[in-house]
Amino acid sequence: MKNVDGKKSWFASSCGLMAVIALCFLALCPGRAAAEPRASGRASSATATPLIVQPKFGGQIIGYTVDPNGTEGLLSESVPEGTQGQNLAATEIFDQVTGAIVAVVAEKNHTVNDYATQEISAPNLGLVLFQEAGQNNFLTLNPLTDNKFNGTWTPPAMSGFGISEISVAQGSEVAVFETDPNGDNAFVFSSNVAENTFGPPMSLASIISVDEFLINPQIALDNATNEAVLADSHDCPEPGPQCTTSIALVNLTTGEITEFNDELGVGQLNGLAVDPVKGIAVTTTLVDQGVEFYNLTTKKGHKVIIPNSGSEIQSGLDVEFNSLHKLFLVSQYTSTGDPNNPQPRIYVYNEAGKVLETVALPQNIGIGARIALNPKTRTGFVPVVVEPQGLFLELQSFTY
Repeated sequence: MKNVDGKKSWFASSCGLMAVIALCFLALCPGRAAAEPRASGRASSATATPLIVQPKFGGQIIGYTVDPNGTEGLLSESVPEGTQGQNLAATEIFDQVTGAIVAVVAEKNHTVNDYATQEISAPNLGLVLFQEAGQNNFLTLNPLTDNKFNGTWTPPAMSGFGISEISVAQGSEVAVFETDPNGDNAFVFSSNVAENTFGPPMSLASIISVDEFLINPQIALDNATNEAVLADSHDCPEPGPQCTTSIALVNLTTGEITEFNDELGVGQLNGLAVDPVKGIAVTTTLVDQGVEFYNLTTKKGHKVIIPNSGSEIQSGLDVEFNSLHKLFLVSQYTSTGDPNNPQPRIYVYNEAGKVLETVALPQNIGIGARIALNPKTRTGFVPVVVEPQGLFLELQSFTY
């Protein structure tokens, strides 16, 4: 999920899994012994000492992305200053090859405002949420290589509604989810971020059931069909037919919605990515530790269980698509089931659901870790939880 709520986004997107981890710390997960990590497919190509990116001012990373066609990356950070809720807020450019911070795009000291990099992964384009006095403003770096804010993105906002999700970009096009958390409706619309243009808002009222498709569903863009792909489930985490994954395809031109459920994927939705060329969607689910592969044309799918499974904290999390090599990458917080020794993994799947490679990550990626990909270099970046702060204070690279 690509959440736009700044500091709250990673917590909000992973609170269900964090609750499971908290229970396991309290020894309330009987009968679920830690699984031994198993090799799957080709051996990892990750080095023992990955590239480490550290924000210039040593703060908590509030969103990050990389140029999938270039050499730069973008991150925002926040450093507490004093006791009045003030902080240093900054957005910076880093080099994907060296890890060095090469430019400070913006810096504000002793402020209650925040910058939050949006994780849209668009070529030579950056999008940053600037939260000022309770108002959300989106600033752009277009092109990213200018290393400065030089434009704005001004999505339409209906009264009482707020943007909670932005998909990973196809080119500079994204699908946007807008909702009223206190109401009973939500909308999606398309946007070309670089051109600051927007399609008409499409109501989801016809498919909203309880909170399904109302509060932060997973969202992706299929630009081959001009559809937003939404994935969600409700009444979770209790297993049952009501808790399997529903997929909705929303035509961003006409508003026509096609919804289907192939009774795959039990529990909270953790991730979604789409190959728009072949019409394949991949999701990850909490309760069954499933990785589901859907054909968006036939509305049918199949499920595989993520390697090193056995408990809910071993479920797959983020899913990202490498469009150049036609690969899906899935992150796993722990391959052992032990939060004290998580041994995180990245699994590289082909489009048939076979694990081609397992990448062992040497440092704790925590919950809510998103994979930022550069397909050309077969490189990815994920955040590092640094102790004793327990915060995302670094990024680590991996290759595959």
